[in-house]
Amino acid sequence: MKLGQTIFILLVAMLMVTNKSTATLTPTPPAGDATEKVFLPIILKGKPPAVHAMRLDYPDWATSRTLVDTMEAHMQRAGINMVGLGAGRVEWTYFKWDGHESDWSSAVKDTGIDFLAEDATRFRKWAHVDAVVDVLAPNYIKAHPETAAISFYGQPSENTVSTTELVEGNFGKQLLAMVEAIAANYPVDSISLTELFYHSDGYGADDKASYLAYSGRTDWPRLSDGTIDINDKSIGDWRTHVLDIFLDKIVAICHQHGKQFFMDVALSLDDLTKMTNEHGTNYKVVLEHTDRLVVWGYYDLDNYPPQNFVSIAQFLTQFGKDRIILSVGLWAQNNQTASPESFRVAILSIQQGGIPNIWVTPSLLMSAEHWQVLNDLWGK
Repeated sequence: MKLGQTIFILLVAMLMVTNKSTATLTPTPPAGDATEKVFLPIILKGKPPAVHAMRLDYPDWATSRTLVDTMEAHMQRAGINMVGLGAGRVEWTYFKWDGHESDWSSAVKDTGIDFLAEDATRFRKWAHVDAVVDVLAPNYIKAHPETAAISFYGQPSENTVSTTELVEGNFGKQLLAMVEAIAANYPVDSISLTELFYHSDGYGADDKASYLAYSGRTDWPRLSDGTIDINDKSIGDWRTHVLDIFLDKIVAICHQHGKQFFMDVALSLDDLTKMTNEHGTNYKVVLEHTDRLVVWGYYDLDNYPPQNFVSIAQFLTQFGKDRIILSVGLWAQNNQTASPESFRVAILSIQQGGIPNIWVTPSLLMSAEHWQVLNDLWGK
């Protein structure tokens, strides 16, 4: 064999080894005939790259098709590799939920567009696609007022059903059916649940009966003035327990159809070690079966400096860097938007604290200056 041929063969071999060790995020196209509705989850080759996610929202869904090209170009330039798409709520969907036509959003009814199908198919060509399911239920509660979560001071919620209605009632059954409709029929890689938080709400008669059966007590724990002690650990333990049983059902549905399941959780800002047990979403318990947690870091809205993300991220690393995505919210107090400068500090602080996976939300609040921050830090 000639020297030139030998060198060429060695170079090819070196390139093959290099390619095998390179971390790539590769969306897998639908398998088989399109009518089969079979989709495969994203394939991670080697070490997964850092998640650079964005929640995509529109000011007006009916006219959103005029914005898709621009948003896609922005995200691709900014190095986004995961796109969160709003799937809607049980009572208000942005997709054509078969058999639930009355629950389609007005934009779907008026335009005939299945927004989740169009956007998921488009963005999955180059990114991981997550379908975000919102559990708030104002319309459902208006139609079924007895299902509203009751606050610790006795007022019904306008947006949240009781814990028991969620985990055992008709609303929970509809939510499971909605998740299955997406998992079975849409080209998404994961489904996430958002707005599932209890703390000041969830103390009606049905929830009390469930709590008493779990705890063995004869009443809610109470403060000296007689009000319910909503910060008592036993309440968080009970709620985490019953919610975890319900979440396991969602996880089973998602995994059956080759999808991952992500769970949105907040931060216990007064004491991170509580791990939002008071909300019924104890990190350790939820992570026993959930693929990833999306942790809300809405610093400007919650009035803490973005530099705090260093210690927040350091705390979250104990749960596994690959299992945590820290969500940076652009909302600020008084209906304002977090500044591009603070946005940059937030992202750099999270990375400094050791969490590589970051989710930016919402796209609606991204100005040219905010996009420039992402271009500088993540851009291709």
